[in-house]
Amino acid sequence: MFALRDTGLVEALSGPGPFTVFAPTDNAFEKLPREVINDLFRPENRPKLVQLLTYHVVGGKALTAAEIIALNPPFKLRMLNNISTEVTAAGGTVKVNNSTVTQADVLCTNGIIHVIDTVLFPPNIVQTAIEDGRFKTLVTALKAGDLVPALESNGPFTVFAPTDAAFAKLPPGTIADLLKPENKPKLIRILTYHVVDGRALTSAEILQLKPPFKLEMLNGLSTEITVVGGKIKVNDATVIVANVFTSNGIIHAIDTVLLPAD
Repeated sequence: MFALRDTGLVEALSGPGPFTVFAPTDNAFEKLPREVINDLFRPENRPKLVQLLTYHVVGGKALTAAEIIALNPPFKLRMLNNISTEVTAAGGTVKVNNSTVTQADVLCTNGIIHVIDTVLFPPNIVQTAIEDGRFKTLVTALKAGDLVPALESNGPFTVFAPTDAAFAKLPPGTIADLLKPENKPKLIRILTYHVVDGRALTSAEILQLKPPFKLEMLNGLSTEITVVGGKIKVNDATVIVANVFTSNGIIHAIDTVLLPAD
């Protein structure tokens, strides 16, 4: 409750709702390292704390445990911060990510509370890419380029993420060649050509910028943003899945690898 007061969310959750709240107990918070708790409550990290707390709330729905199970888990459940959790169930017990509902269906005037045993942390860009399953080659390349720590930092970032199918369109042997240690600078140049630093741009925000326009990427080179048939294009790549929200930015899946000019 102190965390809610500290962020001003008490007023929001006192509104008409309805809300579904997955509420960590005091014991759940006590499982966290003390330095994590201290870091979250620093004034400069208030946005981070707000994002964490809103990752425990579903807006516009008051879902009972029976209703959740009736939705046939596993499924994704979008939370108040627009980042999705993974809901599963076994033996009538509901799990949200790695947290278990220990007490279900605490009814309130503006929603339902489900008590959980573990604090939910929204995934960052790299974690989201790993969990998604469509970006195995990209994750392998990020590891080879030692770019994982950078994309796990605060950001924010906009990542135009090629799917495995996009990488498969490259000429045979290209990926294996790029993953060689001696080609690491070339690999980094390509991967950073897919990232916008300092901005988390939704598809709506991109459209508001009135394409066509140039968008500077992390490697200092620019891409050409256009709209064709109502779909956003980055150079010759098409955004096929937009607005995958993460804790430190937004992922847009694309169907073609972006290759900067030599």
